[in-house]
Amino acid sequence: MGVLFTYISVFIAQLSFLIASTALTWPSPMLIKLNGTDDNPLGYKISKTENSFLASLPTVGAITGSVISGFLASKFGRKTLLLIHAIPFLVCNLVMAWSKVIWLMFASRTIIGIGLGGIFTILPMYCGELAHSSNRGILSASTTVFMNIGMLIPYSLGPYIPFFWFHIVLAVIPAIFIVAFYLVAPESPYYLIKNDESAAEAVLMKIRDKASVPDLMTEMKENSKQTNDASIIDILKSRALRRAMIMGFGGFTFMCLTGTVIVASYSETIFKEAGGNISPEICPIIIGVAQLLMTVFVSAITDRYPRKFLLTLSHILVSLVQIPFGTYFFLKQNGYDVESISWLPLVCLITYVCVYNIGVGPILLTLLGELFPPKVKGPAVSCLVSTNWVLAFLMTSLFNTLNDLIGIGILFWIFSACGFAAAIFVKIFMVETKGKTLEEIQDELSS
Repeated sequence: MGVLFTYISVFIAQLSFLIASTALTWPSPMLIKLNGTDDNPLGYKISKTENSFLASLPTVGAITGSVISGFLASKFGRKTLLLIHAIPFLVCNLVMAWSKVIWLMFASRTIIGIGLGGIFTILPMYCGELAHSSNRGILSASTTVFMNIGMLIPYSLGPYIPFFWFHIVLAVIPAIFIVAFYLVAPESPYYLIKNDESAAEAVLMKIRDKASVPDLMTEMKENSKQTNDASIIDILKSRALRRAMIMGFGGFTFMCLTGTVIVASYSETIFKEAGGNISPEICPIIIGVAQLLMTVFVSAITDRYPRKFLLTLSHILVSLVQIPFGTYFFLKQNGYDVESISWLPLVCLITYVCVYNIGVGPILLTLLGELFPPKVKGPAVSCLVSTNWVLAFLMTSLFNTLNDLIGIGILFWIFSACGFAAAIFVKIFMVETKGKTLEEIQDELSS
């Protein structure tokens, strides 16, 4: 019964990731509409600068949301903050549904970004703390399934329903989440242990084997005392936490440098530039479905293989598939006839999202919930997620400039090189966390 309740609670919480992920792929169909006049509430074609702002402003908000959420997590709890961070998606999508001016869209996308950064910071903590070591991998990896469903929604609905109704749909989803999560899911016992031991014990009775609860309570209280006054400075003084921060910074830096955010935000733009016989509106949907199916498969097997193996394999395969992808665009932009291989970009990007989700996507999110003790998890995770959003902002805002300057082909060759460097980083710096309790992971980082 405890396992079932844990799964239900975590899956409802992961709806917040679905909601947040719609913001990542919103630019792919919506920028096409705003660059035309048929279904454009603004009444004019937006400029390249406005394109870049609409794509990148959520990452600016996400930086703020990540920092604030990390430091508030220990004060207000994981559940409370996840509920709060869903509100911008409800309100701002309603605002954009009726918006007729660009500045309202800018403001809404930025505020949505605050919720985006907060959810990406808090949800891995919540999942990691509710899950047992035996099922933490599958529960954390299933987060990526919800993320990919969220990314698929704009791809599949955006091109085919009016701008207004698209945003109404995006507002309904967080409304459903807020009600369900509030009524069903518990607060994290690792948060409750600080102020209300009886409440923490009650939650543990629901999500763990009852016989193990007394020992677990003792372990959690001891761990809570050891990290009670921890800050960023204390993190840097601790060998274990320094190693964890290096793993996290490296992992998220390389994730951005392998082009993930570019593929998510500019799919339709990339396919329009690629040409070919398949509609640029259809290609992102095909990719989204392939990505979703792959994450469902990976979620089922993620606890069977070591984290380091999956991360290394994923980075190497991502790098390999970007070489022919970049070559296609390099040849096309240099005047070669590529009509006979116009299918190649779609095949490459389908392969890209599949191999990316073998390890890079799900494992990094899993590690966020595993690497840090509860009392330092807030500031530590917020720093890591903020780094991710800073890089994502740079990537999305500079994409058009870099495309004009060096072309998509060379850009994806650079991403490929970064992927090979990432595989080396994982081999050297990462520690294995599969099948270990949060306390055992800290012991290994300290050794």
